Amino acid sequence: MQLVKPKRKSAAENVLPLINVVFLLLIFFMLAGALEKADLLDIEPPETLSTETPDDTTAMLLVDDDGTLSFRDEIVPRAQIVARLQAYFAEHPDGRLKLKADAGSDAADVIALIEELRAVGLKELGLLATGAS
Repeated sequence: MQLVKPKRKSAAENVLPLINVVFLLLIFFMLAGALEKADLLDIEPPETLSTETPDDTTAMLLVDDDGTLSFRDEIVPRAQIVARLQAYFAEHPDGRLKLKADAGSDAADVIALIEELRAVGLKELGLLATGAS
């Protein structure tokens, strides 16, 4: 009796499905990672007990712990921030501004910034904070 020996697959045929799965996972994680845009500055906002969530239709001004300002994904010198905001609100008269300041930032500097913004006509400002843990 003579048995037929099964034909062996080449090593490349066994690895090909694995490569396909790895590339699909790579594409998935590249797309999933790009869905959320990170802030330009690394900021840890203060905590709040409020349960209200802010809407996402307004402009955001970021202040990090050393006082660096970021507006619309751009680092803006302190001397230019008022002019930038005036230009923004000239284009968007119904726009609102949210301020996201780092918990480690100097409160006096943040208050001075808010007073400057109020002096140039900003009527509504939202302060962002994280929930209490």
